[in-house]
Amino acid sequence: MPLLTKPTLKRLPCLLPRLRPDQSPCRVLVVDDHPVNRTLLLRLLKRSGFAVSQAVNGADAFTRWEQWQPQLIFMDLLMPGMDGREATRLIRTAETMEQRQNLTKIIALTAQPALACAHQVNVGGFDDIITKPIRPYTMFELIAQYLDLQYVYSCSEEWSAS
Repeated sequence: MPLLTKPTLKRLPCLLPRLRPDQSPCRVLVVDDHPVNRTLLLRLLKRSGFAVSQAVNGADAFTRWEQWQPQLIFMDLLMPGMDGREATRLIRTAETMEQRQNLTKIIALTAQPALACAHQVNVGGFDDIITKPIRPYTMFELIAQYLDLQYVYSCSEEWSAS
């Protein structure tokens, strides 16, 4: 019997969540200083029907938030220059001063599990926190929860394992 060194399921169809067509378009801002992390999230979100934009640090995130007004932000905690905590504080302060009714949902991202605790969420002004590597299922469930969205699921060849 031969030894198997690679998975035998080379064309396993995956379920791709897509926004239901009867919902308004949703804007999601991805903030991360690592280009690979940003690109991965942007592709997942765009393929699922979200309008996406990106920022490379906290200062860039605040400027982009002011100009684009996303409904949800994935905010990396640790970035050079202005980090995710400071950018979130600036956004929350601006929302308070403008007396906004609908606050931006901000989900913190961290590669350090020790930082992923309820205390960080409450103190930092975040709505939630998830650890890297990000599991797409978790990400899409959080988006649905915070933006009150529903998905339709379809099989897609481009999402299949190769």
